[in-house]
Amino acid sequence: MQSSETPERDLYAILNISREASDEEIRKAFRQWAQVYHPDKYQDPEMKDVATANFQRIRDAYEILSDERKREIYDIYGLEGLNSGYELGEKLSKPEEIKEMLERLRRKREEDKILAHSRPSGALLANLSLPQYLDGGSIIRGMAMSSEVQSRLSKRNSLAIGGNLSVTGASGTGSASAMLKHQISSAASVEFVATAGLRALLSVQTSRQLSQHSLATSGIAISLRDGSINLTNAWTRQMSDTSIANIHLVLGTESGISIGWQTKDDKTSASGEVKFGTASLGASAHYIHHFSAKSHGRVSGRIGSTALEFEIGGGRIISEFSTVRLFYNIGIQVQEARKVAKKAQKILETVSNRKKNKQLENGGLVISKAVYGNLQEMERSGEHREDHNDEVASQVLDVTLPLNFLVNDSGKLKLHEGIKKSGLMGFCDPCPGIPKQLLVEYTYRGQNYQVVVGDSEELLIPQERT
Repeated sequence: MQSSETPERDLYAILNISREASDEEIRKAFRQWAQVYHPDKYQDPEMKDVATANFQRIRDAYEILSDERKREIYDIYGLEGLNSGYELGEKLSKPEEIKEMLERLRRKREEDKILAHSRPSGALLANLSLPQYLDGGSIIRGMAMSSEVQSRLSKRNSLAIGGNLSVTGASGTGSASAMLKHQISSAASVEFVATAGLRALLSVQTSRQLSQHSLATSGIAISLRDGSINLTNAWTRQMSDTSIANIHLVLGTESGISIGWQTKDDKTSASGEVKFGTASLGASAHYIHHFSAKSHGRVSGRIGSTALEFEIGGGRIISEFSTVRLFYNIGIQVQEARKVAKKAQKILETVSNRKKNKQLENGGLVISKAVYGNLQEMERSGEHREDHNDEVASQVLDVTLPLNFLVNDSGKLKLHEGIKKSGLMGFCDPCPGIPKQLLVEYTYRGQNYQVVVGDSEELLIPQERT
């Protein structure tokens, strides 16, 4: 059985090896990538951060694929099987035995939750992508889970501890937080919050009831990573019996202002927000209708400088402590993935140019142009150019640099069959849900050539000519 990971999480794609690669081929691929992405090679902080993130992906892929037992589990069950959190034992060697153990561990997890002394609130979300599934990938695009435990310490003090984990494509984040709240009076309170994770913060926030219909909140947050400070101020006012409006101002490294409103009655609730910031701008809105005391439907949308999304779904309460929700999301979020790919290419640039110059001197293989994405749109535009117009540029990615890097010392380039190219280092998916191809224009021994291959097809150049 083959792993059904998304391209960005495909460990074979990260190392650019076939699923039948030998141990020596795995080691060789790891050494090649490690020489370029090792963080110690870079002094510039931004380049060092990019190198660190990509080196971690390479090292994780190598550690799994170089371990026979881990590789077997990954090939059968993907990263989900490896991330079960338990050792499978030395006696397990057959797929049936591994499957039985994983099911036993899942049951034990459920029992542990039931026997736990506390009853935390939590949520588990699965992000399913129909276009990705129809394109040959996994239907699960990402997953997220969160949990929180609240405890009242005294009449005026309460403690809340929580955490969350989320994975989308190749990106994963997690955090844990603790909040201590002190009620100063019936009209004022103060909160002390510590957050650990990708964004480690210490913050203090105070709230005060200005009038019967108005509330003001002020806070300060200090980043433990770089020492940056953000100041926040928010004002909330009740506009009617069923609606409120708010203004939220942030000053600091992520300065911005947002204006929002909310309305709610027995059957419906709706909200909207417009945000202007130094890093992004956008607007969002959602509407919820309660069909009964136990079920509801939800429609929401978001548009901005980084994404365009539309979501429809609903939920139903199945017990006193549990609710099931199902949403269908249609969205485009490629800008961040493109930025990540460009940063990864920047790391490859020096070695790629050196390899290219060596091939030029010997009359060998030189990639003069390589474009990945929706080539049919390019053909309709009349030219194989990424910058032909904005519409075309948004659906293709220039991958000339990473392909020159992948040319080996023998002057050959091979991309393996069955491996989606969006998972290669320096690549991304520029047009989710749309069939993709790779166009390569190259020179070899003074002659110009052009080849086009599908997303999962093998590429082997130069080809022997008769």
